[in-house]
Amino acid sequence: MQHLDPGTISMAALDEPLDAAAQGHLNRCDTCAGEVLELNSVVLAARGDVIGAPLESPDAQVWAAIHQELGLQSSLLPDPLSNTPQASTTVPGHPITETTAADPAEPDTTVVALKPRAGRRTFTSRFLVAAVTVGVLTGAAAVWAAQQLGAESAPAVVAQSELDPLEGFTAQGSATVYADDDGAGTLEITVTDDQVAGYQEVWLIAPDLQQMYSLGVVGAGTSSFTIPDSVDLAAFPIVDVSDEPLDGDPVHSGVSVLRGTLSASAS
Repeated sequence: MQHLDPGTISMAALDEPLDAAAQGHLNRCDTCAGEVLELNSVVLAARGDVIGAPLESPDAQVWAAIHQELGLQSSLLPDPLSNTPQASTTVPGHPITETTAADPAEPDTTVVALKPRAGRRTFTSRFLVAAVTVGVLTGAAAVWAAQQLGAESAPAVVAQSELDPLEGFTAQGSATVYADDDGAGTLEITVTDDQVAGYQEVWLIAPDLQQMYSLGVVGAGTSSFTIPDSVDLAAFPIVDVSDEPLDGDPVHSGVSVLRGTLSASAS
């Protein structure tokens, strides 16, 4: 009989719907159904579903070994996970010596080797491949969640503008204003080319073209500038890139390379 492939086993363990042929095989095949059941317990444990995940009680000999290792009183010999007294007071190959008064300063150092239960199923290669598949799916979900969290925390775009070249220049540009969670503003400006004789300086200018505020020097490429809290973009909506000579004069040279007016972002 051709059994289900590991990927289909994994999807069934994740409670995903199967096609009619795969579901029909799963309903008839005890081997595949058993693998789905085992893998589903791994899925439940990964999800933290301690209610839905099956819990397995340890053998009575486990408590017998613990009892001997700790040197507990004989009255504590019955398995606390069982309502019936323990049928045997020995661990196979390791008799338990009952003492009336155990000296806590000298604990019994007998090491009890517990043999695995007979008949316990070992993991098959198919099951291991399926478990790896679950791990990949879980990891992908974690990456998606991290990406969603990063997207939610990204700065919001509040205004933007294309920057058009003025007479004598051909460079293109754009300006975008971002607002952080704390309300701080950042101007990100991109310029395609550096065509000036001196250096390029970025300005925020009032509509009357008389009042202006310098943000700093910019070259070709993308640069970011912090917008001071004292600057109101409603009062200084024009983004201007000027050609400034190396003369030490902080005043605008009067030669603009690029210019655009910020408008509120639709998003």
